[in-house]
Amino acid sequence: MRGARAGAYLLAGAIIGGVAGGLTATYLGPQGPAAGSPAAVATAGALPLATPFANPSPGTDPVVSAVNELLPSVVTVINYVSNGQPQSSGSGFVVDAQRGFVITNNHVVEDVRDTNPGASFDVVFSDNKKMSAKLVGRDQLTDLAVLQVSGAQNLKAAALGNSDDAPVGSSVVAIGSPLGEFQNTVTHGVVSAKGRRVAETPQVFLEDLIQTDAAINEGNSGGPLIWVATHQVIGVNTLVASNAQGLGFSISSNTVRTISDELIKNGKIVRGFIGVQYTPLAPRQAAQLGLPSGTTGIVVTQVVPGSPGQQAGIRVNDIVTKVNDQAIDAEHPLQSVMVKFRPGDKVKLTILRDGKEQTVDVTLGQPQ
Repeated sequence: MRGARAGAYLLAGAIIGGVAGGLTATYLGPQGPAAGSPAAVATAGALPLATPFANPSPGTDPVVSAVNELLPSVVTVINYVSNGQPQSSGSGFVVDAQRGFVITNNHVVEDVRDTNPGASFDVVFSDNKKMSAKLVGRDQLTDLAVLQVSGAQNLKAAALGNSDDAPVGSSVVAIGSPLGEFQNTVTHGVVSAKGRRVAETPQVFLEDLIQTDAAINEGNSGGPLIWVATHQVIGVNTLVASNAQGLGFSISSNTVRTISDELIKNGKIVRGFIGVQYTPLAPRQAAQLGLPSGTTGIVVTQVVPGSPGQQAGIRVNDIVTKVNDQAIDAEHPLQSVMVKFRPGDKVKLTILRDGKEQTVDVTLGQPQ
């Protein structure tokens, strides 16, 4: 990373050096053309000045107004290992001023070596005030985490808006600390699309993402995506396509609200439990079973005794193809589909048993 940044700065240095060298040559070189010559006439006189104007007040530019209002809510999150050395950093924002709750990404608070949380955390506010924070809870499957600062006064909270209300094309700004160095960086763009689904890891698919062309870089993770028209947060910036430009993704604020409320209440997310172990249905296996081409799902390998799955009559070798109306496939693995369900929810599973399709209703339980 240092090498890459050094290369970028080297380019700027080369340009500045070239300009400086040119200026030096002007002062040290021979006298210019004689007065009255065509060259002298062409270069005589200064360039015309722009018409002076008064700087607009912040309220007249909606982007400036939104930034001025919400910048104090945005923080840099520093993640430390047990010996007190910083191991990574990201961004976040205050969502509850009274209780000191800060929203960020799970991967911002994770240990860089494994999936455990960091040993301790600091948050740095836009005025460079630094405070220690404790981890309230985190959720790997939605990549969200909640921190809390204690004893802070005069915090400024950012309001979570309704991400469903922001139409494609809406003007948005992202605020964060890209590369961990450039605190309070603001980028501007639009909502490019909604409802995106992106693989964060081979096991975790993030759902209901907002796509934006506002620049998001390493270190922006956990910062807010702000709808300019309302000055409300409609997303948490989380990842960017590394092989393309203008492809950033934010977790929708409606997901953020649901997950954060539960993390604050329980410290973790308790998802609905079916009580089966399974393997993905491979295309070759589907062909061997004589299933129609393109059949996808999971094959039940074990049913937990006394579980909701057993009570609903699910059997070993059943092939589950849908949860409610959502097909289970490589783009929608069962683990990701179940993210939205909680104990007590009732779901309808579509299964294939002995080549025949049927449905079963399962009232989800709680993992033991």
